[in-house]
Amino acid sequence: MAERLAPPDGRASSASSRPNPSQPVRLDGDGLPASRSPYGPNAVVPAPPERRLPAHRNKVARISDHLAGVSEDLREWVELRIALAKAEVTEQAKLYAGQAAAGVVALLALLFGLVALAHGLGAWLGHPGWGFLAVTVLLVLVACSVYGYLVVLPQRRTARSHDQR
Repeated sequence: MAERLAPPDGRASSASSRPNPSQPVRLDGDGLPASRSPYGPNAVVPAPPERRLPAHRNKVARISDHLAGVSEDLREWVELRIALAKAEVTEQAKLYAGQAAAGVVALLALLFGLVALAHGLGAWLGHPGWGFLAVTVLLVLVACSVYGYLVVLPQRRTARSHDQR
């Protein structure tokens, strides 16, 4: 395709794999070194049309085209990140909605269980009011113990740790 150039001093070029510094480098139309190809060591093979840069009038046009490409890539990246964030939020919302529904069902089951316990204790004690009173006292005791475990006990632990310093 392209002919091999002789060195400037007129010597025949060697067929070694290392480039000879005295041998001129074959340049393509844009002034860039020609790429190596299976057609020969100095053959110039143009890039396929889909990989070619558009024809430019000057360096400013080339830079502006590259900047336009970069801004387009950045816009696409931002749109993809927004779509990913929306998908993650939707997934989390579905998860929380399922957990909230399970919590509501659990609370209703607890409520009906407590009402059934109150009626059973009321039948055993002779009047339904006594059963509801017993369940209320039981719930107040549970609430006081949970409050003491979650609020009062950590405050005492912190007060002790400050006193030991």
